Amino acid sequence: MTTSALLTAALVAYAAAWLLQVADFRGGDVTRPRSRALSVVALALHLAALLTFWLTHRTPPLSGFGPASAFLAFVLTTGLLLASRTRERWSAGLLVLPMVIGLVAASLAVGLVPTAADPRLQGPWLVAHVLLVFGGYASLLLASVAAAMYLFQFRALKQKDFGNVFRFFPSLESLDRMNRVGLAGGLCALAVGLLAGWSLSLTFGRGLALSDADVAFGLLTWIVYAAALGTRQGTRGFGPRPARVSVAAFVASGLGFVTVRALGPTTEFFL
Repeated sequence: MTTSALLTAALVAYAAAWLLQVADFRGGDVTRPRSRALSVVALALHLAALLTFWLTHRTPPLSGFGPASAFLAFVLTTGLLLASRTRERWSAGLLVLPMVIGLVAASLAVGLVPTAADPRLQGPWLVAHVLLVFGGYASLLLASVAAAMYLFQFRALKQKDFGNVFRFFPSLESLDRMNRVGLAGGLCALAVGLLAGWSLSLTFGRGLALSDADVAFGLLTWIVYAAALGTRQGTRGFGPRPARVSVAAFVASGLGFVTVRALGPTTEFFL
């Protein structure tokens, strides 16, 4: 099968898994493993699509909007599965899977065509750099999802509304841990990834170009999420205010991405 066919099959499986999870949410049922099992199938198809792309184009799916979007969606889904070690945490897929579906759909719409990059910048060092950056992005996204779910669950408890949100979403303590680990791990991975990319650029005399869309977006993302982690530390724990800051960080980074993509030059590395 071609890369597009495999990725389309993965998209259909992701959509089906999300619809199953929506049905479970409406019923307030967290015990059914159907959506998680289907997501694993979708992830396997997704991996096959990425490997097919690599074999076809003789380059990993790291450059160009289409390939990079597909790869980021894969990393995000993998992070979700790793984070949801308990069935209640799998409910985070209710918010994460639509992001994955959007990224995969955008990848298919734009086309899975790699962007020609400087051949000197290819190799294991670049791959490690991109894996760290995308892993950081995925971890920070999961932290924001945990924060949003925290606000929903906090509101339900405050109003003594023991309905679908209360039954389906994880406990406040569990969401607190997801946010804390996501922020700390994501910021560390993103920082190391950006430093690795900077080192790689300096090796070939390129320097750190703040006007580059990817560099600007990476720095903006790190700053706004560092503020979210700092708010947690300032309040000595989690709560509605730090949760709102984590959600605001997601909104700010999303708006920043749209801005740098609209105003910045076409990148030769990632998105």
